[in-house]
Amino acid sequence: MITEDSRNILVADDSLFFRTKLSDILVEAGHKVRFARDGSEVIHEIEAHSDDIDLIMLDLQMPDIDGFAVLKWLKENGLTGSFPVLAITGVYEPGAVMDRLRGVGATGLMTKGASPEEIIFRVNRMLFRKKASEGAQPRTRVPASLPADFTVGESVQTGFILNISESGVYLHTKYELLAGSMVNLRFSLPGSSRVVDVKGMVRWTTSDIASKTMFGGGGVMFTTIDTEDQAEIASFVKAEAERLGISEGGDGGASEAAG
Repeated sequence: MITEDSRNILVADDSLFFRTKLSDILVEAGHKVRFARDGSEVIHEIEAHSDDIDLIMLDLQMPDIDGFAVLKWLKENGLTGSFPVLAITGVYEPGAVMDRLRGVGATGLMTKGASPEEIIFRVNRMLFRKKASEGAQPRTRVPASLPADFTVGESVQTGFILNISESGVYLHTKYELLAGSMVNLRFSLPGSSRVVDVKGMVRWTTSDIASKTMFGGGGVMFTTIDTEDQAEIASFVKAEAERLGISEGGDGGASEAAG
């Protein structure tokens, strides 16, 4: 969840509260943030600093020049695709604006009610799409907030699963995970009384900064899993991906719906 590959994100929203909320979450995850209070400030930032923008998080409902107008301006000036644009809505139903967003080149859509885990999940998927697709065939991964017990050697610990796929999880914990160590995980999925019991290997870790952030932990790849547990995880991931509009290897939102 947390990255050492910091990127520059422009947050555009007329609400000071929401700008602050997003900034706190993004900075915790390792990114740098600049702000715009309305569409005119967004356009000014793009004109002045386009080479220093890696992602725009764009509120659709802003005074004077709204998010749709900013997207239209990007398209008219040949800037669509220069950087991903994650549109944010607190009013529109996603289905009601999807066609409109397709036409003006938004990369994805997220509601203002998204959890911190979902926000970072979507942001990092957009920023690191190439990295996410390298290696093995991409698996659909969905955000989650699942308490989990885990054992490393003889040490029994607790943590939270912040995202999950059929092949692994991101495990948030302040316990020092070491890359290459074996972990036994036990957790339950929402709506199920079954306790999933899997073994996995820590592929990467942020243990050096885990105590300083709400997102510290490590990526665990499943190595041993029961067939029924595998089927239950697959069913959960599929249902959540459909609910959130996340396709295999993608980010969710307007660009995927267009594909």
